Amino acid sequence: MRGYQFLQNDFFELCQTREIGHTPMLLYIYLRGLFCRFQKPIVTWQDKQTRKHLGISQSTLLRAREYLQIRGMITFVSGKGSRHTEYTMLGTVLLPVIKKTIGCRHTKHTGYRQNDDTYNTSKERLKNRVEGEIFKGISEEDKAFLKNRGLYD
Repeated sequence: MRGYQFLQNDFFELCQTREIGHTPMLLYIYLRGLFCRFQKPIVTWQDKQTRKHLGISQSTLLRAREYLQIRGMITFVSGKGSRHTEYTMLGTVLLPVIKKTIGCRHTKHTGYRQNDDTYNTSKERLKNRVEGEIFKGISEEDKAFLKNRGLYD
């Protein structure tokens, strides 16, 4: 199921030992949800939406973000004007592991396959092969020395 996060039983104890308060913890759980939803460590999101969903003021949001950044859990670039805030989730014990979901086998694949035609690549290798041109001016003694080293066919 995409966008689902699971809080392990020790999540709240870990937050307590790291002295993370209620509001920063609430913001971190919210950002974890965005992380799980978009399946990317960098998420851009509106402050207005965050404040509305969490029921906090702008100053409380700013303090909670700065607190989490000081603790090394996130980094953020605050958006100015109509730009959204960019959050980067840093890899900690509290961050969930994203498991790739396996698609249904009946769905049609839309991607392109990489051209793995070995016949063409071997033909290209044969065409571009240089037999003895590299060793054109080498004496027989030097050729024998290179053969002993495994550098000459």
